[in-house]
Amino acid sequence: MPISTRKCRLALSLFLAAALGAAACSSTPDNTPMNVVQNEFDGAPDWVLRGCSAYWGDDAEAVICGVGSMGGTRNISLARTTAVARGRTEIARTLQTKVKAMLKDYQSTTTGGEEFGQAANDEQHIVDVSKQITQISLSGAEHQDTWISDSGTIYTLVVLDLERFQDSVNKMNQLNDRVREAVVERAGEAFAELDEETEIN
Repeated sequence: MPISTRKCRLALSLFLAAALGAAACSSTPDNTPMNVVQNEFDGAPDWVLRGCSAYWGDDAEAVICGVGSMGGTRNISLARTTAVARGRTEIARTLQTKVKAMLKDYQSTTTGGEEFGQAANDEQHIVDVSKQITQISLSGAEHQDTWISDSGTIYTLVVLDLERFQDSVNKMNQLNDRVREAVVERAGEAFAELDEETEIN
């Protein structure tokens, strides 16, 4: 048999093998990432995806929530602890942003003062104070609810309410009195605005 004929037959055999392989693969179940994610949340309570507004309804404006998760382990205690920690981290990010906004709003209504004495340092001062307030306030955050998916991933809802936040700020003796009062006064509005921003219709 001529070499060219053997090469043609070999190429044809390889092509047929590839085609059969592709057909076999197409008959396997569809495990695309989209389907995996959809299946993960089968039976999940609304708060897993929507947070505060799904859990408390009209009362959600008085709380900040964080949803944390942990999977891939058989150690349920470790999974729960990690999920709660991640929920607290989510609250910390949100709270720090809100506190910075409160401080900037206060700054815009004042004409200097010892807490905002040098314009060049104001931004850093606001960041530092917001970090202090956030760190102390997180001690009042509580684990509210838990859900475990069919895949074994644990989800936790962690909550910081307005009253606990205000109480924490009031006890911060290292804060300037006027700054402390300004944050406490603006907290209710900041929490309510957060709920409006995150609510899903």
